[in-house]
Amino acid sequence: QVVLRPPQNGELRSVRVGPFVNRRKQKAPIQLHVDEVAYVRVTQPTDGSTRRGWYPDPLPPLQLPLGLAANQNQPLWLTVHVPRETPAGDFTSKVELNTSWGKVAFPIGIHVYNFEMPRETHLRSALGLGSDIINRYHRLERREDQEAVFARYLQNFVEHRISPYSFFDDAPIDVTFAGEGADKRAHVDFRRFDQAAERWLGPDGFTTFQLPILGMGGGTFHSRHLGELAGFQEGTPEHARLFGDYLGQVERHLRERGWLDRAFVYWFDEPDPKDYEFVVAGMKRLKAAAPGLRRMLTEQPEEALFGHVDIWCGLTPEWSREKVQARRRAGEEVWWYICTAPKAPYVTEFIDHPGTELRLWPWQSWQYGVSGLLVWATVYWTSPLVYPEPNVQDPWQDPMSWVTGYGNPVGHKSPWGNGDGRFLYPPRRDPNTASAPCLDGPVDSLRWENLRDGMEDYEYLWLLQQAIERAEGTEAGRRIVGEARALLEVPPEISKDLRHFTTDPRPILAHRERVARMIEALRSEGVNNKGAK
Repeated sequence: QVVLRPPQNGELRSVRVGPFVNRRKQKAPIQLHVDEVAYVRVTQPTDGSTRRGWYPDPLPPLQLPLGLAANQNQPLWLTVHVPRETPAGDFTSKVELNTSWGKVAFPIGIHVYNFEMPRETHLRSALGLGSDIINRYHRLERREDQEAVFARYLQNFVEHRISPYSFFDDAPIDVTFAGEGADKRAHVDFRRFDQAAERWLGPDGFTTFQLPILGMGGGTFHSRHLGELAGFQEGTPEHARLFGDYLGQVERHLRERGWLDRAFVYWFDEPDPKDYEFVVAGMKRLKAAAPGLRRMLTEQPEEALFGHVDIWCGLTPEWSREKVQARRRAGEEVWWYICTAPKAPYVTEFIDHPGTELRLWPWQSWQYGVSGLLVWATVYWTSPLVYPEPNVQDPWQDPMSWVTGYGNPVGHKSPWGNGDGRFLYPPRRDPNTASAPCLDGPVDSLRWENLRDGMEDYEYLWLLQQAIERAEGTEAGRRIVGEARALLEVPPEISKDLRHFTTDPRPILAHRERVARMIEALRSEGVNNKGAK
């Protein structure tokens, strides 16, 4: 960031970024993008660790001229992108700001390491993203506009190494049933889905997606229900036959296209012990119909559920290293999630918590052996209980995420936490008076950018692990493998445990650099000269 604090009122009129060059004056294709850092006003703190006040969070595209108030900070957020063809080395540039009281210039230096970031993301993720709320805030009515804007949100996810629940809101798997009685069959049309999947499930695309299941019941700790398929209730022989017919076709198709390992079924949320029998029965139906589909449950490991869950996804405080290792030894996968809980002193997603927290989440994932992250929403912009129809909440003005649903009446006003389920912002305008369609993509947040940095930090650790495995086969590599392995351990000054971790970015940056230098050292022989930031 660069922070402007003028002695008098004025404006920023232009920003000019010079080329990035090395000492030999060779230019590099490094790109630098500048956004405004905007603030939201917290009037109700999330928890006892926070306080009221103005917090930086939205990062709207910089629009010039930008007004600057006397003796007030106005940060600018600088995002650097290093293309894969960039040679390794040190590069410098100059940024020139033209203001109403004159010009200000400052240098910027970039070191490009002698290795590339993996195209594939190795820490899985699943964050909620719904097109309905996007269409509402962007005032989109034409189908082509809705698809174009949703694609911009999806591309934003790709660029942040994050996978949404669904990339196919506009291209579902189409299922119909034809015939009578025992001759009734499922007809599954994958054409629209396949077109979207080919676009978004490429080598540098999404690592997971939630597969919606027709005829499957569901629920939460609050309530639950059985499903229905072609007029037959879940649990009947007719339902079981059609369910197996339809879901078997889906499983076979995903396997043939190489997408099965990215799909997961998430049909029940946060069960209580009273729900376990219901959940186990549903998991058995899924296993019988499509044994290759992974079944995910947002719950910590409980003995009553053992053998019926493929992906455990519990709240972060529910996990210890021992619990994670036990489930992995059982051949199961472990994810974890944050939402309105936990609060301090754990890593959270809240606006009024330290900005380093979301960057720390991937580090703690590596530290604990957790392979996936989940957050229930990224565009939870309004609560219909606090802002009943036809009005909606303006997240630029009210940063609190308010409780919705769970049997609460309209008018019920209970806080979940500032920014819960809200990593992206809608257009910067009054959503209740704006009527023109807005075809822009999402507005990033400071928390979203920190999460991306953490996802990239995880890739550094993954690259180091791969380099160690290769180096063990060479005499030169074996001499430094011990030192390299020590760097795979997250230092206690970064994260001692889930409740004790740094809020200072400097230890994170220092260890990341040590990891990068070790990757270069282990790959020094026969490595091409292309780099990554």
